[in-house]
Formats: sequence, C-alpha cells, structure tokens
Amino acid sequence: MLSAMATLGYLFAVEDYVTRPGSPVYYLGISSLVRDVQVPDGAQGREYFGSVGDGNKPAQSQLSFKVPPATADAVWDEMTRQLQDLTLRSVSTGGESPLVSSNKHTVSPGLREAQYTAEKHGLVLLTTYEDSDGGTSSIRFEITHFD
Repeated sequence: MLSAMATLGYLFAVEDYVTRPGSPVYYLGISSLVRDVQVPDGAQGREYFGSVGDGNKPAQSQLSFKVPPATADAVWDEMTRQLQDLTLRSVSTGGESPLVSSNKHTVSPGLREAQYTAEKHGLVLLTTYEDSDGGTSSIRFEITHFD
C-alpha cells in the first residue's frame, strides 16, 4: 500500500513520465487499454509514455514502437483489429479506412491517423509517423488513450 501511494505521489509530481512494463508506474500510470495492446513481432523501440494531464490537457497513456516501412500496412491492419476487439468503434469520416485529421497534426504531421472511442474508454488515437534512426527509415506507431 505504501509503495502504491508513493507511486501515485510520483505521478502527480512529475506530470509526464516514461515507464517500462512491470514497474509500479507502468501499472498505476498506464491505462489497462494501452497495456493490453500487443506489440507486433519485429517491432523495435517499444516505449510507454503517460501524463496525468494539466489544466485543459487530458490525462493520457501511450504506447509507441517502430516497424520497417514494408510491414507498416500489415501492422496498421493488426492494430486496427486489436482496437476493434477492445470494443472501440471508429469515429472516422472515412468508411473502412478511418483516416481523420485533427489538431494533433499541427504539432507533428502523421502519415495516418484513426480515432476510436468507447463509452468506458474515452478517445483512442492510432497514428503513424515517418522516422529515421541513423539513416534507417522506419514507421513509428503511436496508440494514445486519452482518459
């Protein structure tokens, strides 16, 4: 109990944090929805980010990872299936391919974005970005849950 209280105190003191699976911050600070997302085989650079929110900025949990460009479409389809399996529904204007623009693009333009929602889960964004590490091209996926 004391450890859980100390972890909660830490979360509110730092506001934004990066964590790893298995740590107290991971279990108390990252939403179960994001923890339940399975990272695809071959993904690199898995990172969990969280924020307790501040003022009009909502609390959020995020999983990001990178894949080779040749696998990005298949990984997009797998992430879409996983989110739908979690009873999320697309809040898209684009039919089967839920590509949606939002004000998030004014900060860091993404390649693709889909918005999902469910009554008990709030808003979830699935977004991809071009990335490059030392000249090696990759596609970064972000699953962000605003709760």
